[in-house]
Amino acid sequence: MMKINKSKVFAVIMAGGKGERLWPLSTEERPKPLISLNGQQTLLEDTVQRLFPLLNAENVFVITDEKSAVQAREILMLPEENIIAEPCRRNTAPCIALAAALIRRKCEDATMIILPADHRITPVKRFQEDLIDCIEQAQNGTLTILGVTPDKPATGYGYINAGEKIGPGLYKVNAFKEKPDFETAQHYMMDGNYWWNCGIFVWQVKTITEAFRKYSPALYEKIEAWGAGRDYLKDFETCEKISIDYAIMEKADNVVVKQASFQWNDLGTLGALYEITMKDFHENAISSPGKIQLEESDRNLIFCDDETEIRLEKIENCAVIKSGKSLLITSKW
Repeated sequence: MMKINKSKVFAVIMAGGKGERLWPLSTEERPKPLISLNGQQTLLEDTVQRLFPLLNAENVFVITDEKSAVQAREILMLPEENIIAEPCRRNTAPCIALAAALIRRKCEDATMIILPADHRITPVKRFQEDLIDCIEQAQNGTLTILGVTPDKPATGYGYINAGEKIGPGLYKVNAFKEKPDFETAQHYMMDGNYWWNCGIFVWQVKTITEAFRKYSPALYEKIEAWGAGRDYLKDFETCEKISIDYAIMEKADNVVVKQASFQWNDLGTLGALYEITMKDFHENAISSPGKIQLEESDRNLIFCDDETEIRLEKIENCAVIKSGKSLLITSKW
């Protein structure tokens, strides 16, 4: 395993999503990266912490919206200037183009790690080991992505079709697949060469810049201008709204996937929240500081961030989510 040059490795945490599927835990005022699921650290803080000591704090950037940037600067032990507020939402490709430009100002031969702010990843040691493998692979001029081996036929994730093996846990990418229907997801799982796209990328700044030049010339022009010092606040809103998958990854021919060795959950749905929450004898997942009474009730999710007393009688496969003055009650997610 290589010894990385920490001064040339940067991380960019994308924290601009609203997380609407987790309402009322996640709201416009408190988006998903800024919620806590354990009563302690926020998901954003967890994401930053799992990068240490692999990276230097001054090389960790967070890109988010203006409201969230204020809160992020209060809770994160990072230089204030590393918390970057996008003037508007333009999806992941413009976000990554901006990050590449700003990092290039600091280090032209930098390697970038791109990761979402709202995932649950364990254990951290394996995650960091996988990142080191990806950093090493990225030195070969590839666009490297982490792929998670599916443990169920999930229809809510995009998939990566892994091809020829080129190293330990490393494969060329044959294709990216959109979120499938259940039957297709079952086929992918049985095939064994289809992995979940978890949205974690590693590449050199010069490699992703060249990819933008080839496949997304308008954003390439932005990288060149912003990298040379132009103020991105003046023209960021003119960027096309497009994901990095559509803009670059599905078109590029130098994409490599690293099979993840860690456990991963994107926490994007109530079902995902149910999966990570401790269960009682009747498979009820409960997270609350208050009194919870369950009678003849099975396989429910109860999540409450205050001491409200909650009682369920003869209820199955439901979710009861309370946060502040908001309450959600829904059947099986």
